[in-house]
Amino acid sequence: MKLIVFIAAHKNETQINRLIKALAHPDITVYIHLDKKSKVNPADILSEAKIIRNSMDVTWGTFSQVESTINGLREIMANEPDFDCLAFISGQDYPVLPPEAILNSLSENQGKEMIDFTTLDQDGWNKARIRFERYYFGSYNNRLIRFAGNILTFSCDKIRWKRSFYKGMKPFGGPSWWTLSRDCIQYVLNFTDAHKGYARFMKKTIHADEMFFHTIVMNSPFKDRAYKNNFRFIKWQKVKENAHPNILVKTDFQEIVNSQNHFARKFDIEIDAQILDLVDDCLNQKGAAAPQQITS
Repeated sequence: MKLIVFIAAHKNETQINRLIKALAHPDITVYIHLDKKSKVNPADILSEAKIIRNSMDVTWGTFSQVESTINGLREIMANEPDFDCLAFISGQDYPVLPPEAILNSLSENQGKEMIDFTTLDQDGWNKARIRFERYYFGSYNNRLIRFAGNILTFSCDKIRWKRSFYKGMKPFGGPSWWTLSRDCIQYVLNFTDAHKGYARFMKKTIHADEMFFHTIVMNSPFKDRAYKNNFRFIKWQKVKENAHPNILVKTDFQEIVNSQNHFARKFDIEIDAQILDLVDDCLNQKGAAAPQQITS
């Protein structure tokens, strides 16, 4: 089992380097996309990780999150011809299992696409439909386009007009972080190349990163391989009806390690560094844990 870990990072080289060290294994290759506006100097990142060359200025909630991921995936696919799967994580994630145990789990469950998904309808995440039914132009840098777009959005809201999803595809959503096979990633890239209108449609949404990949996978031959679990431990808080991940602290330690997920998020060593000390001590003691078998 050969794993690529693709990290989207924007701050704190000390925490990023700690994450790289925690993933050290001969069968794991680490790639990092550093936000172009980040103050982190690529030269300060450990040489064990490979920096995505075509970095982008990423703004939360905009299509730049998807574009930077797609650009990174293209570079990785060109450079790494023989990996089995790729885990997409943030620079504030951290492994919950030792690297060998993560590889064992992935090997035992090879052929599954680990992406947490739900339908965007009354049976699922219905309130997220506004993300595509309404026009959003925050992803456009051109002020004239944004101004005209805001007028269009206001007009559509006034008459209560809603957009249908792209070409009759059934929309899906879920967390931005996933682990997909190489074949599935290649399918996503091929689909994006063959359907330029899909990216144009998604650029006029908000939080496209929580729909873009899920919708392609769940409208593809890979849908039967999708497992509704991304093996990430996250504690959610609700602020004005919108869920945000809590910063994990030392009081969360036992719950984190008992979860047997592959990764946890989100950590911030400027708020609590001790939690990562506790996790590291636990990982060093565990060694390779028994793999977790997925049941369909």
